[in-house]
Amino acid sequence: MKHYALVAAAAMFVSMSSAAFAECDTHKGDRDTDKQTACSEKCEDAFTSGKQHYGSNVDKLKQEAAACFEKCGCAEHGAQYMK
Repeated sequence: MKHYALVAAAAMFVSMSSAAFAECDTHKGDRDTDKQTACSEKCEDAFTSGKQHYGSNVDKLKQEAAACFEKCGCAEHGAQYMK
């Protein structure tokens, strides 16, 4: 009986702490349940769509995207994405 209680407690701990392991990469994270992944996706979309306009100021776009990724807590992912 104690074995089942320990396994159940461990399963509950893992399920409750899964939000603490949020993912910035939109290909790995779940956009529907993870707020950090959804925020990162918005930053990626804004940067990509802004880059596609002829004559856009890429330096300004990078600054805005870096601020957006910083707000989401995904500064490292943002730096990799904007390479």
